[in-house]
Amino acid sequence: MPEEIQLSPRLAELKEALVRLNRSSADVKVEATVAVMLSESGGALEVLLIQRTERHDDPWSGQIGLPGGKVKGLDGSTVSALEREVSEEVGVKLQEEGVRLGPLSLGHPMRQTEMRVQPWVYGLRRKPLVRVGSEVADAFWVSFRDLKPNLSTSEVSVRGRTWKVESFVLNGRVVWGFTYRVLTELLQIPGVIL
Repeated sequence: MPEEIQLSPRLAELKEALVRLNRSSADVKVEATVAVMLSESGGALEVLLIQRTERHDDPWSGQIGLPGGKVKGLDGSTVSALEREVSEEVGVKLQEEGVRLGPLSLGHPMRQTEMRVQPWVYGLRRKPLVRVGSEVADAFWVSFRDLKPNLSTSEVSVRGRTWKVESFVLNGRVVWGFTYRVLTELLQIPGVIL
């Protein structure tokens, strides 16, 4: 059994804020789940983002997102599915490396109301070694301090359709849609992230 992880004051405050905000219930049935993995570095909170591998059968092919994926019947729970998916995609064992701080609001990627996605926020004991799996082309850490200055409007094309969307543009990478909404929700929690 892994040693208990001590949360920094900032992450402990974020955990309390997520409990107070009560944006979602742990027992809600969802089709997918993602991890918002937070690490502290140089006094700033950073989040791990991924760039999905380019694949013709993936509607989110090549896009920037959060590690996670579909909940399968054998998973037993949303949290079990998330732990499996994060391990497969970026090689991080959430149950050993982090503390679950709480859920954020349920969302729908690309406004697909039939797909509910539950984001879970985790505080990590340290920045873990990341090993990308076959569904991930790249993984990289982004400081929350770098998000607001990189707020933009971008044109994105998916399945032959083009939209103008609110986004963060980070070193030429466009973070939009569901991932943008998740990160924006965290940025709106007063005094915790920045």
